[in-house]
Amino acid sequence: MNRSSATSNTTRQVLLSEGVEQALEGKILSGKLEEGQRLPSEGKLCEEYGVSRTALREALKQLRGRGMIETISGSGSYVARGNLDVISKAVATYSSLINDEKASNDLIEFRVLIEGAALNRLARSERDKQARVESLIQILEKMRVEEDPAAFGELDSKFHIQILESCNNAFINMIGKALYSHYQSCIGHAHAMATAGMREDTVAEHDAIVTSLISADGEAARLALENHLSAATERSELMGIH
Repeated sequence: MNRSSATSNTTRQVLLSEGVEQALEGKILSGKLEEGQRLPSEGKLCEEYGVSRTALREALKQLRGRGMIETISGSGSYVARGNLDVISKAVATYSSLINDEKASNDLIEFRVLIEGAALNRLARSERDKQARVESLIQILEKMRVEEDPAAFGELDSKFHIQILESCNNAFINMIGKALYSHYQSCIGHAHAMATAGMREDTVAEHDAIVTSLISADGEAARLALENHLSAATERSELMGIH
């Protein structure tokens, strides 16, 4: 087989694979293939769609990568059950790959939207609000006296994760934590290089968030968060951390 024929065959296999992927996706989204349902055998799927096992397996691989199906060795492939972990991993992976200024700014804006929503929800909450705000105050008080940069960074991350967990919304919590999975290592590195004055500024910014929550002012809390993230970004840039 010459190079031209080989390229043509590869292209055809890709197109066939994409066709099968789209067809199976359509069945899953329409409910024709229900959550937890076992897909037909590879032989039956190859016959149904008129493709080779190579093209079929590539289609299944793509669907698996997108979290739409799961394969159990020795049993077969099944329509995946709703699982937030799939979305979480995708968000965490994307945020870790960001390396340009526009995308970084977009990510910070998204973090403000997600965590800001959690703050608004907490500020308006009538259930367990006092206990949740008190836990943030306790973290903040530890930050005031912590001199070890690594421990300070852990408290910083814990403060924000506590906010996300307090909103009692699985999607906000999951997406917010996925974003922080990228920043946690950066936070520790930043505080290791930060001056005492920079850490004092960080504490003051967190204090403004807590004060707004105590006043039940969700919008003020969101603005305090936005100010904190913007200031933290500026500090990181001054230290050469991106």
